Amino acid sequence: MSKAPADSWTVAVHATPTDASPLGTGVVIDRNQVLTCAHVLRVDGEPLSEIWLAFPKAPGVGYGERRRARLAHDGEAHRHVDIALLELAEPVPPSVRPARLRCAAPQELSGRSWWAFGFPGGAEHGGSAEGSVGDPLTYGRIHLTSSAAPGLKQGFSGGALWSYEYDAVVGLVVAAGDGDGYALTLHHADEQVPELKLSVLAEWQAGDADDAALAAWGWELGGDDEARRHWLPRARGVAVHTERGSRFRGRAAALRTIRSWLDAPVAPGRVLVVTGSPGVGKSAVLGRIVTTADAGVRQALPAGDTAEAATVGSVSCAVHAKGKTALEIATEIARAASVGLPADPADLLPALRGRLGRRAARFNLVIDALDEAATPGQARRLIRDVVLPLTRHLCHLGVQVIVGTRRTDDRGDLVAEFGGAAEVVDLDTAAYFAESDLAGYALATLAGTERPGNPYADQRVAEPVARRIATLSRGNFLVAGLVARARGLRDDSPADPAEVSFEATVADALDRYVDGLPAAGGSPARLALTALAYAETPGLPISLWRTAVEALGGRVTEEELTFFARTSAANFLVESGAAETPTYRLFHQALNEALLAGRREAEKRLVTAWLGAARRAGWSAAPDYLLRSLPQHAVRTGLVDELLTDDDYLLHAHLDRLMPAADAARTELGAARAQLLQRTPQALHAPASERAALFSVVEKLDGLPTRLRPAAAAPYEARWARTPRRLERTVLEGHSDAVHDVASIPVDGRNLLASADEDGTVRLWNPLTSQTEHVLDCHDDCIRGLAAVRAGEVHLLATGGHDHVIKLWDPRTCQLVRTLSGHRDWVRNLCTVPAPDGRELLVSGSDDRTVRIWDPETGEAVRTLEGHTGWVTAVCRAGALVASTGLDGTVRLWNPVTGEPVAVFAGHEGWVSTLYPVRGMVASAGYDGTIRLWDARYREEVARFDPEAGPITDLCTVGLDGVLLLAATAEDGVIRLWNMTKGREERPIRGYASWIRAICELPVGGRNLLATAGDDGTVRLWDPATGLAETVMDGGRLGAVGAVAAVPARDGELVAFTGGDGTVRLWEPSTGEERHALVAYGTTVTDVAALADDDRHLVAVSSEDRVVRVWDADHGQLFTEFKGHHERVNAVCAVGTRLASGADDLIVRLWDLHKDVNRPLLGHATWVTALAAVAGDDGRLLVSADESGMLRLWHPGGELLTERQGHHDAVHAVAAFPLAGRDLLVSAGADRTVRLWTLPELAPRGVLHGHTAPVTGVCAMPYAGRTALVSTSLDRTVRIWDVESGRLVRIIPVHHRALACAYAGGVLVVGLDRGLLALGMR
Repeated sequence: MSKAPADSWTVAVHATPTDASPLGTGVVIDRNQVLTCAHVLRVDGEPLSEIWLAFPKAPGVGYGERRRARLAHDGEAHRHVDIALLELAEPVPPSVRPARLRCAAPQELSGRSWWAFGFPGGAEHGGSAEGSVGDPLTYGRIHLTSSAAPGLKQGFSGGALWSYEYDAVVGLVVAAGDGDGYALTLHHADEQVPELKLSVLAEWQAGDADDAALAAWGWELGGDDEARRHWLPRARGVAVHTERGSRFRGRAAALRTIRSWLDAPVAPGRVLVVTGSPGVGKSAVLGRIVTTADAGVRQALPAGDTAEAATVGSVSCAVHAKGKTALEIATEIARAASVGLPADPADLLPALRGRLGRRAARFNLVIDALDEAATPGQARRLIRDVVLPLTRHLCHLGVQVIVGTRRTDDRGDLVAEFGGAAEVVDLDTAAYFAESDLAGYALATLAGTERPGNPYADQRVAEPVARRIATLSRGNFLVAGLVARARGLRDDSPADPAEVSFEATVADALDRYVDGLPAAGGSPARLALTALAYAETPGLPISLWRTAVEALGGRVTEEELTFFARTSAANFLVESGAAETPTYRLFHQALNEALLAGRREAEKRLVTAWLGAARRAGWSAAPDYLLRSLPQHAVRTGLVDELLTDDDYLLHAHLDRLMPAADAARTELGAARAQLLQRTPQALHAPASERAALFSVVEKLDGLPTRLRPAAAAPYEARWARTPRRLERTVLEGHSDAVHDVASIPVDGRNLLASADEDGTVRLWNPLTSQTEHVLDCHDDCIRGLAAVRAGEVHLLATGGHDHVIKLWDPRTCQLVRTLSGHRDWVRNLCTVPAPDGRELLVSGSDDRTVRIWDPETGEAVRTLEGHTGWVTAVCRAGALVASTGLDGTVRLWNPVTGEPVAVFAGHEGWVSTLYPVRGMVASAGYDGTIRLWDARYREEVARFDPEAGPITDLCTVGLDGVLLLAATAEDGVIRLWNMTKGREERPIRGYASWIRAICELPVGGRNLLATAGDDGTVRLWDPATGLAETVMDGGRLGAVGAVAAVPARDGELVAFTGGDGTVRLWEPSTGEERHALVAYGTTVTDVAALADDDRHLVAVSSEDRVVRVWDADHGQLFTEFKGHHERVNAVCAVGTRLASGADDLIVRLWDLHKDVNRPLLGHATWVTALAAVAGDDGRLLVSADESGMLRLWHPGGELLTERQGHHDAVHAVAAFPLAGRDLLVSAGADRTVRLWTLPELAPRGVLHGHTAPVTGVCAMPYAGRTALVSTSLDRTVRIWDVESGRLVRIIPVHHRALACAYAGGVLVVGLDRGLLALGMR
């Protein structure tokens, strides 16, 4: 977890001025206001007669210093919201800083980390807890899971819920106990109790900006001896309090233009771009606007400040872009707006639209230093994905954007990227420049230098020199400042204005200034400043600055550098952050460029020196600067592989910065580790130990040659895996049933991927983050077809399926727009076709043998096309025509305007399943396994491809480096590619996925990927440029492993598991080495269980051929067979010395191992799916479960002891779990729950929620000194639970559907739909 906040705002609530036991906790939100829970203010149901508040974490506040408070508002009494506002009789102590608040919605907090402080059990010393937020609950509450004991306890109530990601308080803890608890979100409190005005307190303030931004804008938040914070005007070089702190002058025309823009009653839908050459004062102008719009700054303006100022409250958020990525900037804006934090920059638009749509308000955004973003590409991405979409699409909701930037950067014209959407304020033009402004600034700098004998202290003497400097500076404030400051520091007598001369360049002015600076210890000032010029935002800590100086050949101590930075002369150039550990940087990008001209090659020496220092100290103790910014240095110096091949750096680095840099890897090991990062998105925000565990799983599953060292602190590690290597770029996991179609849809300037589920839902994915953005509950039954269709200015998502209707959805709001009715059977396929007037029409094909054309803007049916003699399975655009095909094997072309048939093509043998347009032609494919190309001008096919792959399921085209490829999918899971330019087949992509049902082209980040829909419930993204043939690892392809069991054997415990080839294998669990293969030819095995018989170790195996086989585990020989079931046998287990089996014939049978006799147990009304033996008071009992969710408890003698409707759907697994000397029964079901039952009553003891797909397996396992419960699921996770408390202890992503689990030989073995994974626990 991240570092805990400085929470001087934490309050202890007391009933008297002297008692030692706090009743609860509170949070300071203003100088005279505190929030807490209403229930904290009651004892035994009665309200407190007095309320006293202590401030135990505020610096300088003594034990007995308390403030009396009164209850100003009781949310519980008025709105049934457990929140109370307290007003203090006198302000809080000066060192208490009110908490930063954000009103984030509950769903935006789910899955994020939290921190809280409280007074458990009334202990006055208090304690903290942290963990992750669970799913949103009712009435604005969220579930809090603690990550470590003791967690949340009574006494945390009323305390602030701090979000690391939002860097703010987002709720109040309202209930705590047994480690976990609940919180009330400020979002809900603000909605229900608006009189508290929490949203007003949660608005962005200038103080929320980082140190670099405040320094660039000319202000800082200072502190005094009592730790109070207050605004201080800052000028370059101010090192003592007696110096004049504000030198802002002029720029009145530009300021008035910006202020008018901000105050305009209607947002114009354009971007205001403030530009100019380096040093003309862009940041100074925007800083004047941002800071004077803040009420606190406005009060701190020096007396006599008459410069133009912004309207107070007119800036909603301001960001300084220097050194930041587009995502980091979008995240800052999202925090300021209290909306969902984006996983991609483009995510900001829908999040902000949602907030402003609910509560309309002007949102004025300022982005400064755009040209100084992390890379030129990031600057352009910020324009493309954030600035322009916000300006164009949210102006009607009051959004305006102002950007400060140079005209060009290393990639060219930056202002041109805004196109016609920009209104430009060019500070170099006469309209926005007055030489008197520059002269005033030079005068303030000359006269403001506090030193004995300053010849310019007399303003009358300084004015002529200032005017001369202004004239020669050619409008450049940076040049004027450097020249004026140098003279103010060094001239012994006033200069003759006529003799003042210099070149109006930053380089010349800086050279003159630096030449007069004192040395930094044993290093020239220029060397010390040059080392600092390499720094990325937010700057170098003193230790790295010293290392950089020495890498460049200098010698200096940290104390000498600190003294140098604080001198008045150097302080004019060097900024230091106000954090506990200051960071240092040059205050202007133009200074960096001047010092580094011709010296970029030396940066490699710095990176090497920093790497050496960090490795000696250990990356866990490395400065955060290296973890965040080293990748950018490494890219410039060609040292990316140095970072990627450093095991510890991967565990501690900011992966959001390292992953983009990883594309520059040059070595085989570096490339393998870049793949590892890409395939482990869960590692992005994970702590080092968890990250190591996550990496180990992906490394073993995909056979990546990363050679990562095992991490001793990892909570688990993958020991071995037998799975085929995943070749797809990304797997999008979330569907629980087969996926029938995929489609790319433009949403607010980005491309999302829609996928259609058999259960009637559609998921919208962000392909850049692999995350689900929305789940739409669209139809009552299976969805067969998807298409993006333009209706007016927006793209809607069309869905069609088994319920005979087509629905149109707005993907921005996920709202149903309209329903199109008319088909009389399944709707199988959708596409669009252009209308003559430029609109798009929607086309549908149905099992009712018709093709229908619809107007998506009105929902009206335009045409019904009839002619097919069987189901219509596919439709597509063919130029201006519509093509259709189906069960009758013909391909038909239609005129969509007149509805007349144009052509009918025949040639396929059997059902044609798919169509796709290819350069004016139509490609068709189907169950005859051929792909044919048709042209309306000819009656015969113009080309044919026969991949000999069996039935073809779908087609699409994809553009790759100027070449058009035709992609075809089949039931064998292979993607075949044809080069349509050269007419030849390319290398196929063999991912060993299951049956691929659909494929589409998906533009992602400047590249075109392929997205596929699988029968296994996955959506996979493939890069057609890098698809390689698969390497199958040793052990072969196991297929689906649906059952796993620990089996005692002569030489120790083995693990037995079923395979898709009808074989049960016995392997050494610690190494994955095979001992025996038990082959049952011609059938599929379904379950496996260990048996004991005298001195023999036996294994029982059930199968689809209705036979139960028993094998000798020591010799691999068949011991006996039991035949008696009439249908597939699903489950087996040992019950004492007997063997139990359950089958689709609804019967449970008990077998004697030495006699071919069995006892049938009757009573199940549906298939028997699972069996388990449990300990009873009189020996072993048998539990059986079935497809309907019923549980039955049997005595081995045949008596039914009790039964219980256990689940709402099929039970997939049952197991005994030891607790407090007795067995509990654990059951896992298709209803996505794990349920606990007491024995012998089968009474419910608890329900474990969390899995998002059917739960398939459960087992007990030693973990952290106690016995834990393990569950597996089709949601591709393994979860570990503390049964006694019901807490979820850990989630382990396994990236394949998990089918079964068993603990054997000290290893957790997990059966997957693609093989086997073994995990070691720590």
